[in-house]
Amino acid sequence: MKIWLLLFSALVLSACRSDDEPYVAGLGFDNYVPVYNDYIKDWVAGKLAEAKEELTKKEPGTPGALDAQKQVEIYERRVALGDYFQFKEAADLPASLAWKDGLDEPEDSDPAAKKGGVFRYYVASFPPTMRPFGPAANSGMRGELYDDVQLGLVGLNRLNGAVIPGVAREWAHSEDKRTWYFKLHEDATYSDGEPVKARDYAIMVYLRVSDYSKETYSKQYLREEVAQITTYGDHALAITLPTAKSELGMYNTIGDFAPAPPHFYQEFGPDYEERYNWRHQPITGPYFVRDEDIDKGVSITLTRKKDWWGNDKKFYRYRYNPDKIVWRVLRDPNKGFELFRAGLLDMALVSSPKYWYEKSEIPQVYDGYIERHWWYNDFPRPQFGIEMNLSRDKLKDRNVRLGLAHSMNYEKVIQVSFWGDYNRLPGFVDGFGDFVNPAVKPWPFDPAKAREFFAQAGFTEEGNDGILRKPDGTRLEFTLAHYGIKTYADIMGILKTEARQAGVDLILDGKDPSIVFTEALDKKFELTSVAWAVQPPYFSFYEYFHSRNAYDEQGNIKPKTNNVFAYQNPEMDRWVEAYRQATNDEEKRELAHKIQQQVYDQCVFIPGWKRDYERVACWRWLRWPDSETVKFCPPINSYPFEHYSFWIDEEMEAETKAAMTSGQTFPEVQNIVEDYRRK
Repeated sequence: MKIWLLLFSALVLSACRSDDEPYVAGLGFDNYVPVYNDYIKDWVAGKLAEAKEELTKKEPGTPGALDAQKQVEIYERRVALGDYFQFKEAADLPASLAWKDGLDEPEDSDPAAKKGGVFRYYVASFPPTMRPFGPAANSGMRGELYDDVQLGLVGLNRLNGAVIPGVAREWAHSEDKRTWYFKLHEDATYSDGEPVKARDYAIMVYLRVSDYSKETYSKQYLREEVAQITTYGDHALAITLPTAKSELGMYNTIGDFAPAPPHFYQEFGPDYEERYNWRHQPITGPYFVRDEDIDKGVSITLTRKKDWWGNDKKFYRYRYNPDKIVWRVLRDPNKGFELFRAGLLDMALVSSPKYWYEKSEIPQVYDGYIERHWWYNDFPRPQFGIEMNLSRDKLKDRNVRLGLAHSMNYEKVIQVSFWGDYNRLPGFVDGFGDFVNPAVKPWPFDPAKAREFFAQAGFTEEGNDGILRKPDGTRLEFTLAHYGIKTYADIMGILKTEARQAGVDLILDGKDPSIVFTEALDKKFELTSVAWAVQPPYFSFYEYFHSRNAYDEQGNIKPKTNNVFAYQNPEMDRWVEAYRQATNDEEKRELAHKIQQQVYDQCVFIPGWKRDYERVACWRWLRWPDSETVKFCPPINSYPFEHYSFWIDEEMEAETKAAMTSGQTFPEVQNIVEDYRRK
């Protein structure tokens, strides 16, 4: 069903705009509200009718009937809610709510932090866009430009996983825990100084559900996971969810919602993608990007707003310390390390054994100018491994997929490329505590077993080159897309060589990381090796495994979604939907285990490697927390710099540079932080 967008009171245009339709600048939010309200009303009514029809097909008292009845009740409640967008006065806010502010949680940064200085580091590729949403926005530097440096409605304490304030200073919930209320900091502003208002969260939704933004996933998510948004004056709002959520469930569903500045989007329209491609949206965090600080293909510099509204707020007052953050583009990590050695970058990740044991064994380390840190974290692990596109003919056969799983010698990769320091990733999900299914284990490298599976798929003959074939000549070969950097090239080279023992030919296709990621989302690959930065507290199965993110209603491959596997299965659809709607951790855990088991049984992903730590080398003026509660960095982070609790000590920087000139040395520092290590 299409959403119809009213641009003017006298003119109704289809949201799917044709080339000859006129465009008039202007946000268009006020005109859109009644149109979207009507759309959601019709959509919910349709879903209710579908749910009731489905219920009539179920045997009373069976699990299927109970699930269907639950869906009927969900949509009946949504019908009773009324309009999706509602706007009320501050006085209408319920008076009986029990408000919480999270200020009793420990501070996850260090009071010793200092403001000032410049932090210089690098990224592997230049972002294809500066937009926070729309085509290609979920790749490149999305984290560095937005996610890691702005505040959502609420945040997550990175010491203990508790919910803490964000742009909202307080929050509360209705008795049924379906509606969550938020009081915003009244002094909250965007990085350009304009005030944040409750209405801006509704505008955020509008921008993402509009067809102009081409946000397929967001449209679906905001329609299905948010039942209603209500503002109460300028500084309070409520978000109603289809099902009850715990506080962590609320955070996982809507906690990272960030407002959209209406003044910035006054030119939002059909040419949004092109018009806004190189504009950095003002955010709730302290950093902004000047137009002149975008050096395409070379670097992007963020500048700190010194009078940022969050400067004195608990949980943020000792973070976001550098005056400037310079992200250079360096596709070769070897070059990055050489620039670091030369003092042109402040930090180097040296987690790989070669960098830790060899490349960082240098005079600057021995003389104390560069310090090394080995920091264990407790964070969900990225899915380093191989994703398989089940829409491709050969990969539709589960036997082929199982054969491939037994053909990948990741044990040798870990020993050769990672010197035995890393571990095998057990499955698609890891690092989520007891939500991880302990029965899921990686398939071992076993060429003989692989050949058995391939034979069952019809690959029974071996060519002169050692590669298996079908009697009709179909060769057992697969193109494997991967990041075109040396580390990946070396890993893929090992996998290719070892896979030949199983009769498989891997055709390696190394490309720019942004291209590999984009092609993965569009399912333009056969095998690919990408990994997502996943976040606590819960894994989001829906986006990766629901058939709605694999194919559209006409049965065509759906691009721009995280279901890169093109995986579709009605049973899985029910499970991931139920997982999203689960109201308690016990139910969520049981479903999570079922989902992971099916991913394993169907063999859509071949687990690769993981590490439970990061190793960092940095010039001694780059300082890290060492307080009573925080050692180096809070544990619930992937990379330590993503928390922005580090700082530049400009006096120490001057002292170090003078010492290097005079020949003065300092004690060597190799700091091992095991406080957060899982035993």
